[in-house]
Amino acid sequence: MTFAFCFFWTHWIGGMAVKLGDRVVLRTEKISSDGSCIAHTSEGLVVFVPGALPGEEIKGKIVRIKREYAIAEPEKILSPHPGRSTPFCPLYERCGGCQLQHAEYSLQCRLKTDIVRDAFERIYRGPFPEIPTCEPSPIERYYRNKGSLPIGSAEGGTAAGYYARRSHDIIPVASCPILAKEIGNLPGTVSGILTGLGFPPYNEKTGKGLFRHLILRSGTGTGNVLLSLVAARRLSKSEKERAEHRLIPLLRSQCQDLRTVTLNYNFSRSNVIVGKTTETLFGDGLIEERLSPYRFRFDSTAFFQVNTEQAARLYKTAAQMAGQEGTEKVLELYSGIGTLTCFLAEGASSVTAVEEWMPSVERMKDNVEANGLSGKIRILPGPVEDNISSLSENFDTVVVDPPRTGCSREAIRFITTIAPRNIVYISCNPATLARDGALLREGGYFPLEIKCFDMFPHTVHVETAVRFARR
Repeated sequence: MTFAFCFFWTHWIGGMAVKLGDRVVLRTEKISSDGSCIAHTSEGLVVFVPGALPGEEIKGKIVRIKREYAIAEPEKILSPHPGRSTPFCPLYERCGGCQLQHAEYSLQCRLKTDIVRDAFERIYRGPFPEIPTCEPSPIERYYRNKGSLPIGSAEGGTAAGYYARRSHDIIPVASCPILAKEIGNLPGTVSGILTGLGFPPYNEKTGKGLFRHLILRSGTGTGNVLLSLVAARRLSKSEKERAEHRLIPLLRSQCQDLRTVTLNYNFSRSNVIVGKTTETLFGDGLIEERLSPYRFRFDSTAFFQVNTEQAARLYKTAAQMAGQEGTEKVLELYSGIGTLTCFLAEGASSVTAVEEWMPSVERMKDNVEANGLSGKIRILPGPVEDNISSLSENFDTVVVDPPRTGCSREAIRFITTIAPRNIVYISCNPATLARDGALLREGGYFPLEIKCFDMFPHTVHVETAVRFARR
């Protein structure tokens, strides 16, 4: 028992011990997918160093030891990277929302390119084209049109914020310089209102309390603001009256652009943010955004890229990859509310769009009609795996934009079986992109073009579009 206990505090390599709390001097090597830098001790132990940049010499303290790696918190940067910068957010050292504010923006873009390249080298393990430097965002701050902030107890009241790094401890946020200006100050405003009205915050450990998440959405091209509170249970009669007659007027007085307020119910004891049921407390329950030349309406639960201007660039690039001859028949999987769908339809003869989340399906129908594309787009509701079994026609191009988990093997197998000329894969997760790319290679498809887009400045996340074709 003593040996098993000590294993978590000491890592033995070649007779040398690395212990919890040890001070070590490390030379960092490359960026990892979580924003840390990778280093090795002289004995060969892998050490992840958050807050470091590649090529730096740092003095750090070992704060965690696992079977195959350790984590060291940097205490002093002995040899800083020339691209190191001072974080602009006072919460950066504590908040887990951003990971790269200590790097100049041009360096961030190069690091994200390295992350994508590393995923293809380690996971795809086949030839791939040169990857240009990640396309920078048109704006570096105040770009994020959506914020999802957990709600909990803090200093005797209710607070919305972000989780601290590597924990579920909530760091209260009064304002956020990453959120769009229309919603950047609302976390603190809403926290104060909820505290004053006595609504009990959710306790993740006990499952008790009422409000568990605050969702803010901004139409940066329209000025619309949507606010949604995620509740862990049904509101009592008095709580419902308090929400309608006191909460809503206070929110409207503090946010002049507030278009709608919704209440989403999530009764699960999980990390899933939203549940399947939403009711509207004020307004029409929707927000409108513009991706020139199109306009889209959607609700609080729908997926919409968080960086509006950069999303338009990504979708135009993806549409070009899919083909703009006007004769292509396109199959799009994981279509959401129809944003990319409309860009694809502009240069295609037809688009068949598949989407599972029913609120998004309804919004896609409205958006397709509002943008005058009903004659070009066919919508198939339901899971991708259920719909593909019923598709028998030939498609020139298949476009996929799956969640972070990537495509199922069944979906990949179907795509390679129908043998389209092109496959366009959009991903926010380089690891699952590379994994699925390897499966496509087994089906005879190879990457011909890879482009990265910085959709999320100051975070480690990167959006990538890849065109695969038969060799």
